[in-house]
Amino acid sequence: MLRTQPDTAIAAYGFITRGAALANPAGANCTLNCGRYRASSVYQIDVAAGGADWYIPFAQGQARYCDVPPGQANGTLVVTFPMNGCALEVRDVGGANRFYHDSDGNSLPALTVGAPKIRVTYAQYAGPDNTTHERSLRYFGPDKDNTGGYEHNIFCVKVGANWQVYSSAVIRLNQDAFQIKDRVPFHVGTFAD
Repeated sequence: MLRTQPDTAIAAYGFITRGAALANPAGANCTLNCGRYRASSVYQIDVAAGGADWYIPFAQGQARYCDVPPGQANGTLVVTFPMNGCALEVRDVGGANRFYHDSDGNSLPALTVGAPKIRVTYAQYAGPDNTTHERSLRYFGPDKDNTGGYEHNIFCVKVGANWQVYSSAVIRLNQDAFQIKDRVPFHVGTFAD
């Protein structure tokens, strides 16, 4: 459903992204497997290297990237590690779309190559009043033992001649997870292939 009806899927269900491949130094194509996150109503997408989809790697204090050739099939997904203060930027690098995961929103070098196509910042995906963080603190308190917290999972879905960018806001607590549905944007951008 995330591939064929992304607007409906992101509005109805929470999604989180996990997998060792997300920590690789270089992004590449991948296989995505979807199942329930522990005992919750949120779905976990596991990322494994090799396949028809793509992943952007993550490293703190860096802006790692993945080059995705244009002309991907409808429903192709580009995923990355959860974001909280990070930014997604896509640039045209002549023959590829370069998808960046800017780990703190400030790590992309000033002289980055390619013409920018889109930049999605924390202010755009967190909601008008930083909704996810405020709700996490209000309902669950500070994450003192690292068993919970909030996260934004960004998904780029190829639809026709464009890529659609979505955000899934999720709060995790112990063995459960909850999707935040109100006061957060689901669709956060569109850019041409």
